[in-house]
Amino acid sequence: MAELTVGIPEVVMLRLEALASASGKSVEELAIQGIDALAGSASSRRAILKARGTAAKTTGATYSLADLGWLDGYTGQTVDELLLFEGTDGLHSILFTLEQAIQQKLEADGRLQMTGVMWMVLAVMALSREVNNGGYDQFFRDSSRQFAPRIVGDLVRIGCPDIADIIQEALDSLDLPKLSVPAIEAAMSTPSVRQDRTLQRCNIAFYDQSVRLERLFSYVKMHQAGIRI
Repeated sequence: MAELTVGIPEVVMLRLEALASASGKSVEELAIQGIDALAGSASSRRAILKARGTAAKTTGATYSLADLGWLDGYTGQTVDELLLFEGTDGLHSILFTLEQAIQQKLEADGRLQMTGVMWMVLAVMALSREVNNGGYDQFFRDSSRQFAPRIVGDLVRIGCPDIADIIQEALDSLDLPKLSVPAIEAAMSTPSVRQDRTLQRCNIAFYDQSVRLERLFSYVKMHQAGIRI
């Protein structure tokens, strides 16, 4: 571990000591926690990325955030290489990059090269993103509705049965003759107050639960052989 020696104002040291006593952590642990929060924040990450991008335009060199333990989009890494970022980057960032890699594989090689685990990553990530941004209404209206026929089973498999129950209720509110993408599209094009109320209730329940991305990540780690990128 690298060492850093800095002088800090006495009042800051007193606060650290008081916080250490209250939290049961050492002053050193708190200092590391604070520095990591500053250096690893989203704003710091954006600032570093912007500065490196500007420098790259001037020098013509390529730039990356990998040396800082961060991902910056998919650049050809293997699954093993992406999973190695677990200790230095957020799970959402890793899964989002994996999603990008799988989507590129799908576009390049077609559906026949896809596995169940790969579809699962795309489905769960799409659900998390769409519902958090615009609720189940958005999930069912956008291209993400392609994942609706499988999403309940995928959520159960990764260990999120409560969320699976919520989306099953949302699907039931559509009164589909058969669970299919065309049937969902038709149902969403027909105004229904009852349906809107149910979807809103499901949105609130979803926000209370949210998709536990750590469970998707754990499933990916256990079944990484099923991901071909």
